[in-house]
Amino acid sequence: MFTGTKKQILELIKRYGAVSVDKTVSHTTLSRTTLREHFLQLERDGYIERNYLRSGPGRPALQYRLTKKGNSLYPSYEPELIKELLAFLKKQGAEKTIESFFESFWEERLEKAQFRMDSHSEKDLKKKLEGLAEMLEEEGFMPDFSLNEDENTLTVKECNCPFREVIKETRLPCKLEAIFFKNIFGEQTERTTYIADGDYACTYEIGLDK
Repeated sequence: MFTGTKKQILELIKRYGAVSVDKTVSHTTLSRTTLREHFLQLERDGYIERNYLRSGPGRPALQYRLTKKGNSLYPSYEPELIKELLAFLKKQGAEKTIESFFESFWEERLEKAQFRMDSHSEKDLKKKLEGLAEMLEEEGFMPDFSLNEDENTLTVKECNCPFREVIKETRLPCKLEAIFFKNIFGEQTERTTYIADGDYACTYEIGLDK
């Protein structure tokens, strides 16, 4: 979590929905120039985005609002709520419904991943992998990709599990994530470390087709 001026800026945006640099000046002792630099850094890092508000004639006013990444800095009870929902559905005997939901969710993720990768040339493997890594980053997996072009292998580490609370009720996300990578890269895909077993990351060792 941020401290100092950046923390102040983010909390102002969180409280008001969107703020301008001028509005922020009145809440701090810093100059517009200094604050503008902080806004630019937060925007560059993906925590805030520009929002143009029109109110009457003239140019619309520039404001900033939090992105999904910015909102994720603040506490959320959603994971615990979803865990409780899954526990409730299991008690109601709705295991098939749970399974159908997760399978559908992962099918959509696979389509999204393939679209990201297919938007790049088939010959540009690195760009295709960047597209996949960007998607996993947005989803909160903190991915780390290591491509060994000499051996034609790829190591993918997911250093964070955004489903930590969910897998306390069902390991379906774990099973489907392994299938997800096999569907993308083929059968030469093996999960070698596993967060749910106490490892610091879920690691997938992948042999790439030549």
